[in-house]
Amino acid sequence: MKRISLTLLSAFIVVSAFAQTSTQVNYKSLEKKIDKSNSAIEHEKKSANYKTWLTRSELMLDVYDAMTLSANNGMTTNEFELVVGSPKSKSVEEIEGEKIDRYEMERTDFFFMEQMLVYWTFTKPLYKDPLNESYRGLQKVATLDIKNKSERKLKTLYERLKNNYLIEGSISYAKRDFGKSHDYFVKAFEIGEMPLINYVDTAMIYYAGLSAQLNKDYEGAIKLYKKSIEFDSYYDGNVYYNAYDAYNSIDKAEDGLPFLEKGFVKFPKNQNILYGLINYYLAKEENPEVVIEYIDQAIKTDENYSLYFAKGTLLDNLGNLNEAVNAYNKSIDLNPEFFDAVYNLAALYFNQGVKFLEEANKVPAREVEKYDELLGKSNVQFKKSIPYMERALEIEPENIQTVESLRNLYFRYRNESDENMKKYEEINEKWNELKQ
Repeated sequence: MKRISLTLLSAFIVVSAFAQTSTQVNYKSLEKKIDKSNSAIEHEKKSANYKTWLTRSELMLDVYDAMTLSANNGMTTNEFELVVGSPKSKSVEEIEGEKIDRYEMERTDFFFMEQMLVYWTFTKPLYKDPLNESYRGLQKVATLDIKNKSERKLKTLYERLKNNYLIEGSISYAKRDFGKSHDYFVKAFEIGEMPLINYVDTAMIYYAGLSAQLNKDYEGAIKLYKKSIEFDSYYDGNVYYNAYDAYNSIDKAEDGLPFLEKGFVKFPKNQNILYGLINYYLAKEENPEVVIEYIDQAIKTDENYSLYFAKGTLLDNLGNLNEAVNAYNKSIDLNPEFFDAVYNLAALYFNQGVKFLEEANKVPAREVEKYDELLGKSNVQFKKSIPYMERALEIEPENIQTVESLRNLYFRYRNESDENMKKYEEINEKWNELKQ
């Protein structure tokens, strides 16, 4: 799974063009307002008034803006210093092999990758969870305001909250806190579904599912991917593959197969879907013809050596040896260092030699011509195998299976020439070393 790109997320996150500077944030004033609001919601009469909760919800959104200094994820370091203000200190850290610039402000640290803001961490939060507290307050308003007097204000605050959930969701994702990113995206989606808002950003559903999957909540991910498909949000077919992958992660690959099949019809060029289908049928060891059809479709858009190898293996098992040879050779042409294709081609010829030899040994003694014919055919196949087996040994010099195969081949022809005898003696010595 790839990390959500901030560029992609910005397509559905609406941010303000300008922000407060840190010097404009009056933290003491906000702390007093929080204390006052805390007292109000604990007061029996005041807590029964929807206005108390409306004020609290708006306050919590202001608190969140103050904690983030109204910074926008994706803004450059120059924009940050121009709009937000200069940091108390700067430092460079290495996180997962990538250099990150840390800007330390009074209550929040901001992290930049390649001079672009990717996430932040609250070091001295004004309130532990202002967004969810704002959400709780708005739900209280909807319950207490029977006459809907606050509808216009409520709508404005919900839209503002939804936007902040999206921002914090992308921030949590960038920090790889997938549990939180899932919760934030789901909340944003739920707000969008409300009749008062009636606008769903379908990207939220997909990324909520992706977050759940990365958090190993596969059942939750599947539900969200199904919802994404209901909203015709496919992400170039990736939603179908991800749904299958989530099923596969809970050992229900067969339940996920229909997603691959439907996804293939809609997005035949999606490589994840194609490889998913191929690997599914290969793992099941059934319907090889179906797999070959999918492989051929994949090859049209991606001439990958592993695809030709998979095709060669299937054709080999089906007994279509000439086609298998062509597929193996194509794989080798694309990647001359690919051991598996080289060894399989050598093994194909070797096995054919064994087959003819076994047939020859069953021929009655009086049928000398037939015996000689089959023996000749076996020698042709064995000698075809030798150069590929030698090449396989060059690629993996310590592969005992290759050494043993070559040992048998060289032994068979050791008396044909001094060179062959020397090859046999050398490979026999190597075989004895590897056995020990």
